[in-house]
Amino acid sequence: MFDEDFLEGDEADESESDEQLTAAIAELEDRCEAAGLKLEKDTFLGEKLLSVEMPAGREQRQCVFWSSESIRSFLSIPFEKYVFLRPYEAICSYSDGMIEALLRTLEQMPIKMVQRLMLGKGPEEDLEEEDIDVTLSATKGAAAVTLSPTSETFKILSSMARRSTLSLKISGVSVSRHDDAVDLLRRIADSLFFQIDTSLGLAFNLMRERTGPMFRRRRPRTAASLDELQFPTQEYDDAPMSLFWYARSAHGMPLLQFLAYYQVIEFYFPTYYQAEAKRKIRRILKDPTFRADRDADIGRVLFSLTSGRGTIGDERSMIRATMQECIDPDELRGFLTRSEGRLKFFSSKTKGLTCTKIPIANTTADLRNDVADRIYEIRCKIVHTKADSRNGEVELLLPFSKEADQLYYDIELAQYLAQQVLITASTPLRIG
Repeated sequence: MFDEDFLEGDEADESESDEQLTAAIAELEDRCEAAGLKLEKDTFLGEKLLSVEMPAGREQRQCVFWSSESIRSFLSIPFEKYVFLRPYEAICSYSDGMIEALLRTLEQMPIKMVQRLMLGKGPEEDLEEEDIDVTLSATKGAAAVTLSPTSETFKILSSMARRSTLSLKISGVSVSRHDDAVDLLRRIADSLFFQIDTSLGLAFNLMRERTGPMFRRRRPRTAASLDELQFPTQEYDDAPMSLFWYARSAHGMPLLQFLAYYQVIEFYFPTYYQAEAKRKIRRILKDPTFRADRDADIGRVLFSLTSGRGTIGDERSMIRATMQECIDPDELRGFLTRSEGRLKFFSSKTKGLTCTKIPIANTTADLRNDVADRIYEIRCKIVHTKADSRNGEVELLLPFSKEADQLYYDIELAQYLAQQVLITASTPLRIG
């Protein structure tokens, strides 16, 4: 039996008796046990909480309770019959033949503007708190699709739904498997949203669930305090900094975010590749046996620039050279092993994303070339259908795909590399 002390210090529930709270937790425990759902006790930043693991395809999705009020709300709905539909912020009841998914406008419009556009209201007309509530029924069968305010049930199951004012609801359908429900949701949503875009000029898409360790509360807190800030001493090139801030702002668009960080690094390819090339050529020319009139010696110079790949200045060689110039191998290893999730991810194969596994277990290995190859291969999958790869052919990495959802740690890595390259390339700040 779970005790009630996980709510210590909850001012909202000071008036509630221990008996009521204990009874609510006991009921939650009984219903979870009957439904085969796992109930866990946990802590976050010193605060105690309970969580229920809800089905979400082949995985689980946590519903977290910070207060007795949230427990009572959860108990007020038949939560046992709902599953989450990954990768979207969506729920489904197989028994009711119902799907509900959050949506958003691609233009990030205020809801009032969305209402005016969809309801045909001019800027001078009063909305009178009128909500969007449109139901479209299929010509055959019982299927229907509705655009309307988010249901109270969804708001209880999802914290994101509590902040959303509009959802897509599909009813009268027969589904019994997660993947089939996701496929149906996507096909209906794509068709309806395309119709809305072509007729009203308003672009919607399905909201995707938040993923990654930050959302799962496992990311270590390493932020410096305000006391550690100082007057700026360095300045940075305008173009790569613009790309860096663009990447930082591209939340929810993993391919775009990764590519922008890559472009920050790419900006300095000529600079650092040339630095490495100059060292290689200088070393060969200093060899007392070198003769400029001997073809074999000239071949040594050319071969040193190709890195054995047959192309002078190919992109893989350039990113490797940039890593060698800008990234400290010990600091890179420290970054890769700083969290358990990050260490596990980069030590394992990532099917469909990249064939490069970083040999972190080898404590003497310099990981910079492996990291460079991994970043480059992912970049190629974003921008090409076929690209330079050790396995020959690289398939396209599509937006909203499962593989794109796996990019969280690689985006963190690309961000770290971009930061280090910017730091290395920085110059003393000029004032006046």
